[in-house]
Amino acid sequence: MSSLTILIILLSLFHVGVMALMLWIRIYRTKQERATVVPVPATPCARCGRPSTHQEYDGLDPNEQRDPHTGRAWSADLTHYQPLCDAHVPAIST
Repeated sequence: MSSLTILIILLSLFHVGVMALMLWIRIYRTKQERATVVPVPATPCARCGRPSTHQEYDGLDPNEQRDPHTGRAWSADLTHYQPLCDAHVPAIST
C-alpha cells in the first residue's frame, strides 16, 4: 500500500469518527432537553373554553391601526386580543 492510500483511509476513518461523535452529542443533548421540557398550559378559548390556537383582535382599541396593504385593523396593545380556538376564528376575507 502506498502512503497516499493509507492517508486517505486514515482521514476517512477520522471523518467517520467525528461524525459519529457529533451524532452522539446531538442525540444525548436532545434527550436531556426533552427530559427538562415543562408543558405549557394551553390558554382556553374566550368563547368555548377549548385550547386556543389563535389570537383575534377585538376591535376595541381607541388607537387602532390599519394595515396599508390589506386594510385590516390591528392593535399594538396586546390586551385587545382574545384567544380563540380553530372553531371560532373567523375566515380571513381577501
